[in-house]
Amino acid sequence: MLKLYITKIFLILLFFSLNSFALTPEEHLQNEYDEQRARNLFLEVRCLVCSGQVIESSNTEFSFEMRKMIRNKIIEGKTDEEIKEDLVSQFGEDILTSAKLSKNNFLLWFLPLFFAIIPFLYLLKTKLLRNRSS
Repeated sequence: MLKLYITKIFLILLFFSLNSFALTPEEHLQNEYDEQRARNLFLEVRCLVCSGQVIESSNTEFSFEMRKMIRNKIIEGKTDEEIKEDLVSQFGEDILTSAKLSKNNFLLWFLPLFFAIIPFLYLLKTKLLRNRSS
């Protein structure tokens, strides 16, 4: 009976100790300003494994690696824009949460404006026609 009890305790301890290897604490930058730069970049970089979540709040291995890579690039002395350009060249424009205006996403920027102006012009036209007929 004692042997069974000890075996159960051992298995429970083993189970909980394996969970401690799941997430390793990240190494932060020594310079507080650089660490803040890194955290701001984490909010602008999207996790490609998750559904649109930023890497700052994601716990996937991809996000851990991206945070580590961004911190290393900051240590190398790269600017925020250079880091973003590197990420876009490696992973495409979808990696950033803020899309820049380009020929690929032109319609995404201007279709909402188009659909807002057309009803306004239609209402304006109908009101002007009513005023003329009165």
